[in-house]
Amino acid sequence: MAAAAEVQALLRFLTKDARIPLAEAMPKINALRKQQLNTPENIAKADEADVQSVFTDEKVLKQVINAAKRVSNPKKRASVQSSAPSSKRVRTELGPADDEALLAPPQTDVPLEKLEHVIIETNRAPLFLAFTITVLAYTHPEQPVSSRWSLAQGVVSAGAQSKAKYLGLTSGPTAEEDGWAQGQPKVKIMGREIAVMRRHVAGDVDGDATTPGNAFWALDLEALRKSNGPLIAGKDLKRSSGPPIHNATAPRNYLLKSMMIIDPDPALASETTEGNGAMAKKKSTHEVVRKKEEAAAMMLKAIDAVCKSWTSVLTPEQLDQRAQTWYTRVRPDVEQGQAGWGQRGQVRLADILRLRKG
Repeated sequence: MAAAAEVQALLRFLTKDARIPLAEAMPKINALRKQQLNTPENIAKADEADVQSVFTDEKVLKQVINAAKRVSNPKKRASVQSSAPSSKRVRTELGPADDEALLAPPQTDVPLEKLEHVIIETNRAPLFLAFTITVLAYTHPEQPVSSRWSLAQGVVSAGAQSKAKYLGLTSGPTAEEDGWAQGQPKVKIMGREIAVMRRHVAGDVDGDATTPGNAFWALDLEALRKSNGPLIAGKDLKRSSGPPIHNATAPRNYLLKSMMIIDPDPALASETTEGNGAMAKKKSTHEVVRKKEEAAAMMLKAIDAVCKSWTSVLTPEQLDQRAQTWYTRVRPDVEQGQAGWGQRGQVRLADILRLRKG
């Protein structure tokens, strides 16, 4: 019971205080506990190198350390909350939704025949996110790219919350089970209905004239429950914290840092691999980030090739259903139960490309 309480407390700290998405936070729990970084106080007092061994992304590392120091010092926490400019907090919640180009999924020029030889290491959550964001371009093409990222994150988060409860990592009803989605419009994506709120979008998004009110944000039901609602779309945009939605930048950033190419085709080695041992340590942070983005781009291109090959014979609803099956067929093998949560494994792009319509 004590261990479960410790896990739940760490999870609350990472998701609520450090603002890390649930699917990204869960894999870090065991690593933090192994290093005795099991409380915000311990994280705040630890050497940065120890914390960095768990959070290798520099931006996330700063988020965690700053949150730990803030939580450990109530006076500092109160000061930060009262002094933060409201306009900045709104942008943090909403993301740069007005600049769709910045939110475009990464692309690669590597041809499909070379992708056949690529193996990518990742865990299940970002792979599911990759499938979802790709499929949405075909099943909901009327949605601007910012909405697709938000909707994809809504699906991934809902799945992660249900899985965490099933594994005993969290307790009590989810916000959805608690009724916070009642009365809200819903959209079915990858077999799961998620609550959404309408948003105003100017015309000509992604080359299409999107009618105002025809696009959506995915609601963050857990945030809505914490704020004790109600959600009033016309007024929430003016609140200092913004509406309780899944913003578009978080899932994109998560996907871009969650994949890495391993054992690639020799012809790609000099272009795309990170390397091992001492040589890898010498590479710049920028170079590592670029290679992770390239891995994500390759994954998305492989999935897109599959979706595109079926669009002429499947309806959007059928494509959504088929995509769920495709994901389960190629997802990495992991251990059963809690040990498998966040565990990384191999995904062969050849297995994905094999799903194309013959």
